[in-house]
Amino acid sequence: MKLKLTLLCAAVLLSGLLRADTFVMKDGRRIEGKLEKETADAYVVQTAVGQLELKKSDVQERVKGLTPREEYAAREKLAKTAEDYFQLGEYATQKKLKPLATKAYERAVALDANHAGAHTALGHVQYKGAWMTPAERDVRQAADEEAEMLARGLVRWKERWVSPAEKEKLEQGLEQRGGKWMSADEAKRFDGLEKAGDAWYPRGEALARQGVLAVEKLIGKPLALHVNAQATIAGDWDARVLETTGEHVLAAREWFDKLYRVEPGLKLLGGRLAEFYLWNRDSEPYKNTVDHFATLTHTVTPEWAPVVKDRHGFVWIDPYPCSSARVWNRPDDDLVGHCIHHWGHMLLGRLGYDGRLLPPWYDEGFASLTEFRRFERNAVFCRAAATIVGTTGTSAKKSAASFNFDPALFREGEWPATLRKALEAKAVPSFDRLAQLDVGQLELLDIACGMAICWWLEDKGEGALAKFHAELRKAQPKAPDRVILDVRARQAQYDAAFGAAAGMNWREADAAWRAWFVSR
Repeated sequence: MKLKLTLLCAAVLLSGLLRADTFVMKDGRRIEGKLEKETADAYVVQTAVGQLELKKSDVQERVKGLTPREEYAAREKLAKTAEDYFQLGEYATQKKLKPLATKAYERAVALDANHAGAHTALGHVQYKGAWMTPAERDVRQAADEEAEMLARGLVRWKERWVSPAEKEKLEQGLEQRGGKWMSADEAKRFDGLEKAGDAWYPRGEALARQGVLAVEKLIGKPLALHVNAQATIAGDWDARVLETTGEHVLAAREWFDKLYRVEPGLKLLGGRLAEFYLWNRDSEPYKNTVDHFATLTHTVTPEWAPVVKDRHGFVWIDPYPCSSARVWNRPDDDLVGHCIHHWGHMLLGRLGYDGRLLPPWYDEGFASLTEFRRFERNAVFCRAAATIVGTTGTSAKKSAASFNFDPALFREGEWPATLRKALEAKAVPSFDRLAQLDVGQLELLDIACGMAICWWLEDKGEGALAKFHAELRKAQPKAPDRVILDVRARQAQYDAAFGAAAGMNWREADAAWRAWFVSR
């Protein structure tokens, strides 16, 4: 075996010294190798990658010449200066003769210790005027740095150089932020983090996670949790239900931001993630957490908790956006739609929020439109009794809507056709009547009108709804009131809002949205 290996090595070495030809192919390739055999139709050529059979019909020209190694040897005999050897190295590199290239470059450096081209080709770098390998440079650089730092009176702390006083603080576990020394936890809070459970998160996320942990402690069991850039979504559902809800939350937020020209992020939500709680058919967790949620907001009345325990869910926006909903006695699919309906309330209510609430027709109309845009159907409406949100004690007039609006039409996404029929039949009261209604007074036809008006304003172009909303906010009464009862003041409010959005007073706008909806 040793003899065979020796003979093989000798054969390889010998083949490298033999004269080779270059075969110029008709397709532009150039193949170098030793001609082993020639037939009437082909050349059999020994190349660096093995033996090839080249059809003569594919060969344009056969050029006899030296092999790259022979050419290298011939050039080496003529080389004298460092530059000669550098150029010889460049030739070897071009011919992929790496060991020979290295040999030539090293010879160039031996003749001229400052030959930049040869040093660069060998991978050398300069440090303080001297050429060396990167590893040598790193050693010298580290030594120089250490000497410099020690001369400045600094000492090493892990991978850093610090003063002796700083080292003493660091050994105590302190960290420096804003020119002050503080504990590790204080430093994390300075960096915008907050703790939830045993982990640290960005403050806006941590606050929402703390809310979820409090609910888990209350009900005595962990909840599935999905977190995205807008919300924590927790519940006793399969994780996929929570993820799906989260996907719709993100999509609806993107639509809202464009519609109202809102900057993306958590500023709209009060600097923290919104909280969503989704409950399955066991209603006890939902009911058992209502009193807890009532303590977290100052915007509900004492009658609120007993009432919402018998509802499918609730939503509030102050001090942060929060929603809780249960599937209870309805199809499972309704729950996700319910959450997105609540999301519409949250986004609209938080926009420009200053403690005052929005008109019910607008608030509910937009929330319903948000759900419709995501699912092309509506699973829920917020038509709770007035005692849930508080009233001034005045008795606002009931809706004059008399058109029979089947709830199934909303579930099937057919409300636009039915509203169109109601408009054609002159069965829709004037806008001013709609603007007088409180939450507990809205009928399905009123909600459909609110959806249609929001849709019409959206169609007026990007920014129309934003202008309408901003003007509406300016004149809203103090909470818990949501409707201006004085006729002139109320009509002036809507003249300003519709004027900013569409260049019309409220009467013109009332006629315009009806004509638009009937014709679309």
